[in-house]
Amino acid sequence: MEQLVKTSALRKLDYRIVHFESPDPRGIDVALLYRASQFKVLDAKPLRVVNPDPAGEPLQTRDILSVSLLVLPEERDSLTVLVNHHPSKYGGGSTDWRREAALKRLRSIVDSLQTSGQARIVAMGDFNDTPDHAAFDLLKPDPDHPNQGLRNLAESLFREGIGSLRYNGRWELIDMFFLSPGWAEDARMRILHPPFLTVRDNAHSGEKPLRTYSGPRYQGGVSDHCPIVLELKSP
Repeated sequence: MEQLVKTSALRKLDYRIVHFESPDPRGIDVALLYRASQFKVLDAKPLRVVNPDPAGEPLQTRDILSVSLLVLPEERDSLTVLVNHHPSKYGGGSTDWRREAALKRLRSIVDSLQTSGQARIVAMGDFNDTPDHAAFDLLKPDPDHPNQGLRNLAESLFREGIGSLRYNGRWELIDMFFLSPGWAEDARMRILHPPFLTVRDNAHSGEKPLRTYSGPRYQGGVSDHCPIVLELKSP
């Protein structure tokens, strides 16, 4: 992140970093870059994801990063961004509980924000499950409380077969944006697949994202995920 804001084309645009160390054993954290001329940080904190079973094994994973931002220059509106990187699928179905724990934690954060009056929430990141997974029902608005919970902007892209990650020759969509219901109804999500971010998939047909490392070998790419973009008008 420091390299991005200090040595890339972003260095002249006054981007700032919000980051906290997390308990992830590999040292993988979440962070937020924001442009200081567009937003002012009102509050930022890491929120721990824990095993809901106190007697169960400890859950060492990335925190959920909560950042409340004031929209500049008017300083009339604010929004809260929740940055996620949920536990990996490595280990198969036996790891479902880990991601469900992260989703339950996210829902509790959202409920708390909405109860306190924050109607503009963006939850984003790598959720390590596709939108059709039943666990995402945890985030959906309840019919009796339609203004609570979150709506998933990735669902329509998923139905079209568009993905952000290529796995065994197939595109999967595990990177998503969720928004508060009733806010920014015209918002949409896009996935970018520019040629300079992809490489030929020699094991399968088509292209795949050019990752930074393949095992210990440096590949020179940016990520094994394609970037996702949220388009919405000023809050």
